[in-house]
Amino acid sequence: MKITSTQQGLTLIELLIAMAIFAVMTASMFVAFDSFQKGKQVTEASAERLKHYQLAFNILARDFQQMIPRTVRDEFGSETPLYAVRSEVGSDIEFTRAGWNRSPFSKVKRAELQRVAYYLEENKLMRGSWRVLDRAEDTTPDRTELLDGVENLSFVFYYLDKQKAMQSVEVWPPDSFKTGGSGNATSIPEREFLLLPKIVEMKLTTEDMGVITRKFLIANCFV
Repeated sequence: MKITSTQQGLTLIELLIAMAIFAVMTASMFVAFDSFQKGKQVTEASAERLKHYQLAFNILARDFQQMIPRTVRDEFGSETPLYAVRSEVGSDIEFTRAGWNRSPFSKVKRAELQRVAYYLEENKLMRGSWRVLDRAEDTTPDRTELLDGVENLSFVFYYLDKQKAMQSVEVWPPDSFKTGGSGNATSIPEREFLLLPKIVEMKLTTEDMGVITRKFLIANCFV
């Protein structure tokens, strides 16, 4: 009696085809997983960058909105005080702000006013702050990096002229406000040193976000 088997194994060609299909599916899954990982990294980097922007603009808004008309003495002991707000070239700014809160647990007594500055250094938006208002010869500012990848920084200052018309300048104070600066730092400064703009516009040119413009309304302005 002859016994026959109906079971057959895979041929070499069928095995190669199966391996090829498996390789294609594996490669497709790897490409999809790699794309997902790269997309996740880009999303996380964008979210982290956005967080940096939000933090920087929160700090800027806090400083600008608490700008006050308070002059300071420079580190050279000049009789002429520094303007409450000054921007000599339009790409930086220095001013006095209120609201520099002191910790209730701190044993160091200091004023709640602070002198701050914003400027660009090596494509970085920097914030400078002084621990004292009226400086000594050895007084140096604390420097904090707020944003990197900043290609350009500029300011525009809006104010009302004598006819109550809104004007804008790129430096502060405007020449029309200056009277010669004959005030004495130990007496009440002349009014020109205390003048604040009504609005400060800041424009940043960044590598990733392009041009970003922010306007800050100055609450303590009296011109």
